[in-house]
Amino acid sequence: MNEKLMILKMLESGQITADEAAKLLNSVGEGGGAPVPAPAVFPPTPPAPTQPTPPRPHGNNGPPPKPGTAPSAPAFDLNDLGRKFENFAKDMAPKVQKFTETVADKIMVAADKVSNTFIPTETSGGHTPPPPMQSQQHQRPATPPRPATTAAPGGMTEQNVEMLVEIGGYNELNLSGLSGAVRVKGYNGDKISAKISYKAKKPGATIEMMRLGNKYFLKYEPDDFQSVTIDAYVPERAFGVVKVDNLNGSIDCQSLAAGDMRFTNANGSVSLSAISAKTIEIEGSNGAMIITGVTAENATIENLNGNLDTHELDIANLKLTNYNGPLSMVMSGFNRHTDYLWNVETGNAKLNMILPTMPDLGYHIKAHATMSEIKLGLTGLQYLINEPSLVEARSVHYDTATKRVKLAVETSNSPLVIN
Repeated sequence: MNEKLMILKMLESGQITADEAAKLLNSVGEGGGAPVPAPAVFPPTPPAPTQPTPPRPHGNNGPPPKPGTAPSAPAFDLNDLGRKFENFAKDMAPKVQKFTETVADKIMVAADKVSNTFIPTETSGGHTPPPPMQSQQHQRPATPPRPATTAAPGGMTEQNVEMLVEIGGYNELNLSGLSGAVRVKGYNGDKISAKISYKAKKPGATIEMMRLGNKYFLKYEPDDFQSVTIDAYVPERAFGVVKVDNLNGSIDCQSLAAGDMRFTNANGSVSLSAISAKTIEIEGSNGAMIITGVTAENATIENLNGNLDTHELDIANLKLTNYNGPLSMVMSGFNRHTDYLWNVETGNAKLNMILPTMPDLGYHIKAHATMSEIKLGLTGLQYLINEPSLVEARSVHYDTATKRVKLAVETSNSPLVIN
């Protein structure tokens, strides 16, 4: 029998491996005349311990091939595959990191709104769970009974809710609107009283005011609703944290005091007045922003594509930014703090500030206007730098003033005016 044919038949019957067949064929092809042993001399040889096992049809842990069938030859080069995977991993690393950051942001937003899956509203028997054990004097339900709803014009549904708030503890308030107005006003009381107007996308969508521990929030799934409007009265000093956000609608909040406050709105206006907190963050886009009578130790206010008007901001440390919209500031006095550090900036829009001049008030101003000019009309200033687009000036009595304001101001492509 032809030696090559014999080798191929031995390979087909599973008596030798593909590697052994290749070696024998090479030796025959080179004319070495190496004798081909009889089939009985070459039982199936197991792979060496240090060599990787060729892939089996049933996977690495699957059963061995049936007797009489040849194992499958490798379909790829492992070294080449390793190189391809290494290059693929290098290309994907920045994409995975960006995706992870995006997912983390979405998870944080979802956590703030408290997902429906966290809080069962009914037991398996269909009854509302009992409130937690409290003293008889302060026993209040964890969640109020669901109020009756009424139909409103335009396919809207109105729902009136009331919820008692544990005054004196550390409480959080979280309200989120959707394609409608969010109005929140503080008052001297101990309960949340709100009218929720909404339009659902599908039957059975639920929305209700909830309490989880010390956190009070409006619970609903945004994907189930076309619009959600909130008109609420809340205890003005009952919360350590207040968060209000909206999408495609306005925010109007007034007469609230808390340790930390955060207001976020996209595609709508923001109006805040008589707000007091230790730390305040305000973010808006594609809408006007009006901030009046806000007091705080630290505040960050940012707006994009809309006018930003501020009045009487008594804030020790302030970062105020507006892009693609004019910024106007009016101040009649600095009263609550001794030292103020303000950074004010606009992009592609005019910046206009009206500041008070008082005997006990000293300024140190650094102003920069890219591709424009600076008009500084305050009196009693000593100029350290006085150029058309760069000015640094200090009040003559700055070191002895009882109130001191350090002000860094910058704008681009538009005038900067301080009077």
